[in-house]
Amino acid sequence: MTTNTDMFGGDQLLEELFREPSFLQLTAQQVLVDDAQWQLWFDEYPRYQEVNLVARKLYELKYYESTVTVNETYCSEVWTGIVAHLENKEKNVVLPRLRQLKIRQWLQYAAILIAVSALSLWIYLQQATPRMSETYATSTNKKEIILPDGSTLWLNKQSTATYQEDGSRRKLDLIGEGYLHVTKQIHNGQRRPFVVEHDGLKVEVLGTRFNIINTPTTKLVALDEGSVRAGYEGRNMVMKPGEVVNVDRGVLKRLPVRSGLINSWQTGILDLDKTTLNEIIIWMELTYRKKVVGRLPSSMMKATVSGKIDVSEQEIVLRSIGNLYKVSISEEKDHFEIKTSE
Repeated sequence: MTTNTDMFGGDQLLEELFREPSFLQLTAQQVLVDDAQWQLWFDEYPRYQEVNLVARKLYELKYYESTVTVNETYCSEVWTGIVAHLENKEKNVVLPRLRQLKIRQWLQYAAILIAVSALSLWIYLQQATPRMSETYATSTNKKEIILPDGSTLWLNKQSTATYQEDGSRRKLDLIGEGYLHVTKQIHNGQRRPFVVEHDGLKVEVLGTRFNIINTPTTKLVALDEGSVRAGYEGRNMVMKPGEVVNVDRGVLKRLPVRSGLINSWQTGILDLDKTTLNEIIIWMELTYRKKVVGRLPSSMMKATVSGKIDVSEQEIVLRSIGNLYKVSISEEKDHFEIKTSE
């Protein structure tokens, strides 16, 4: 998307944003950038959050400039409508900056913005009630499920999931643990977001592979591929492939463990690739829901091992970990004890 810098009215931050290479790449797409993609970008570049909303307005107007021809007869009337709309909806953020811009050159695009807003409202009212709802549950065994949108859900044992979709987005309410391969979908020229949420934990994705645990005691997201925005109680974190985040005392934090370990229940194999004992201990606590107690030298905690372990039987897993890392592991009623075996 190309812009005339005169339109920024001396707003240096806004002008800098529209010269940012990453932002130019985002807005160069042939389809309109949807809200999820837009917000993901601004989460990665927080210094531009101040101009987020006004930049969105300008981007939309420029986008429709290149795709729609406007009749200028109604320009002044339409601009009056836009100002009224902004005063009501975004008075303290957007309007002061828009007034600084050379907005007369935008009058020819204003009709489009009103039309789009009206169309969006109509679509929202038409789709307020989900058109589809499916519920899935497991008891003692995990299950592979093909969701109605073509995405694949591997649902771990003792977990439930309810899938809903309408024209604008897809949503999964998950209790327990699941691994997802989300397919990308386009609806009316925009990507349809896929949202997983329950009890405060929310993950927004476009197309990716990730593991999620959402229980009363553990809330965790492990990203294998793509990009997601994990949120909890209004706080968001953009994740990169390989990262694991969990909720610790009400706050999202990154865990020092590789994401590929977390989904071993789905693959059936614990794949060790220069994996430290510290990572294995985190994995054990998440997998078996018990604390690992013991004091080991830091050199042992940092020692790395490569190999594969079948996770179908806990006893074999613990014995294999002990042999590989030269430790002894015993299971007590509410915890594991670990110590050196030499």
